[in-house]
This record gives sequence, C-alpha cells and structure tokens, in this order.
Amino acid sequence: MAAVDVLPARSREVVNARFADRFEVVHADRGDVGCRVEIARSADVILAGWTAVEAAVIETASRCRVIQKLGVGVDKIDVAAAQRRGIPVLCAAGINADAVAEMTVLLILAVVRRLRWAAEELRAGRFQKEALRVSTFQLTGRTAGLVGAGHIGRAVARRLAPFGVRVVYYDIRRLPSEIERDLGVSYLPLDELVATSDIVSLHLPSTPETRGMFDADRFAKMKPGAIFINTARGALVDEHALIDAVRRGIVLGAGLDVTAEEPLPPTSPLLRLENVLVTPHMAGVVADNFPRVIEHAYRNVTAVLSGAAVPDEDIVFWPPAPTR
Repeated sequence: MAAVDVLPARSREVVNARFADRFEVVHADRGDVGCRVEIARSADVILAGWTAVEAAVIETASRCRVIQKLGVGVDKIDVAAAQRRGIPVLCAAGINADAVAEMTVLLILAVVRRLRWAAEELRAGRFQKEALRVSTFQLTGRTAGLVGAGHIGRAVARRLAPFGVRVVYYDIRRLPSEIERDLGVSYLPLDELVATSDIVSLHLPSTPETRGMFDADRFAKMKPGAIFINTARGALVDEHALIDAVRRGIVLGAGLDVTAEEPLPPTSPLLRLENVLVTPHMAGVVADNFPRVIEHAYRNVTAVLSGAAVPDEDIVFWPPAPTR
C-alpha cells in the first residue's frame, strides 16, 4: 500500500496501526511526483489525502486495485487515468462534514466580528472597541446562503440555526421537502441567493461546471456589505474578482480556508487585505477525526479487495462489469 502524502509521525502511526494487519504500508518521504511514482509502482492500494495522484503515478501502478481518497474532494486525482486503467476511485463521503462545518461557522464569526483585525490592533497597542462597534454585526436576524447542500452544507445549516439565522441554499439537486423542513432551510436559485444573503458560503466540489462560478459578474450581484466564505475548493472562485470586490466594498469581508494555489504565495494580495482571513486548508484536519477517516478508508479498501460492496456515495469511479 502506498500512502502518497508526506504525513507527520503521529499520522503515520494511525495509518500503520489500522492497515498493518493486512498491508505493508509504504509512506512518501518527499512531496515530488517522482517519489509518488516510486512507491506506487508495486502497490495494491493508493491512499491519498491532500496530495495529487497524477496520471504518471496511476499509469505506473501496475498492481493497483483501488485508489482511496482520505476525504471527499478528488480534484487532485486524475480520475480519467484511473478510468483508463479500470481502477476504482473511492472517497470517504461525509467523514469530515462536522469538522468542516465547525470551521465554516468559525470563519463566519471571525469575519463578521473582524476578529483578525481586532486582535492585530490590540497586539499593536490600539484598543479599537468603538471602531468595531460601527463596523461589525451579529448573526441574529441575518440570512446565510449556502451554495451546496451535501453533507457539509447540511451540517453548516444545523449549526447556524441556533444563532437565529435564516438559512437558504442552492444546489443543482433540490433537497426533498422533508429534509428542507428538518433543516429549516429554503431553496433559492443561485443568483437570487447571492443577491439576498448577508453571508454566502460555498460547499460544492470542484468540477468543470463549478470552477470559476464566482467570477466578477457573480460578485457584482452580491448584496452590498455581504461576506463571503469558502471552505470548499479554491477553483470555484476567480480570486482576482474577489480581491476587486473586497477592495470596492461589494464584499465586506471574506474567510477562505481554500485558495486556487496552495500553499498561498506570501505575495498574494489576499494576505494583505485586513478584512480577509485566510487559513491553510485546515477545516477537515483535526486530530480526533483522522482515525475515523482511516477506519472508513480501511473498510472501503478491504471491501474492494475481498469483492464486497462499498457504499454508493463513496464511489467516484467504478469499472463497468465486463460484457460477455
């Protein structure tokens, strides 16, 4: 088994403790594609978290029988290359929904209360209580628009409800009415959601249809003074358009756990905007959830290798049955 992420020692121990009974686990010790090719060459299983799994890795892995993502987003896995090889690609649907939802609420609160700026000002000896009184707001009575209503979007809706927030959502598939009632959410077309929400929060995967969906035209449609949150994927956003919208005051502030380029270059203008908070793609990265992720991956991997079924929601690609 090839674990292609360069993991810290404690994370390696978690992986080894669960998989060592059935696999020899080989961990990447470098972050370059050459290392990934080398360790995947004789692997039956590829485990991938944040790191890319390029076509070169997949094409070299002649023994590989399954690629398991340690999370949900598979935009860094060359799924087309796996399809050509007939290798199943699996994710761990919903495994980090609670952690990401918590981070989403944290970013919302930090942006609406200008937490980053307030803390930096206090550290510099400036007590900005009165400035904050006229430039921040509470969540009660506001409208939050969730773009995406999968596991994470729904988990965010549940966490926002106690704040007295009206929650609306958009997704390409509208939720059944009983789920809408249970969550206390209402459906809106995307442009109407953007125009009426005080908070717009993204929870969609990166696909050809969603990449760049928040561009200059969409930001121009946002309710003036709204805030923008992205804990999904950086590719959903035209960052130049976001920077311009923040500078012009269309967007009051933004909280970004993901960016188009990761790590974000230190020269990025996003890091110099006082009302933008950027974190290092950390929403799903919590110590007490990682063992659950690995347990989920273990169940999927061993099911594939033994010919058992895996949950439909975890299947990104499954080879068609051979024709007779």
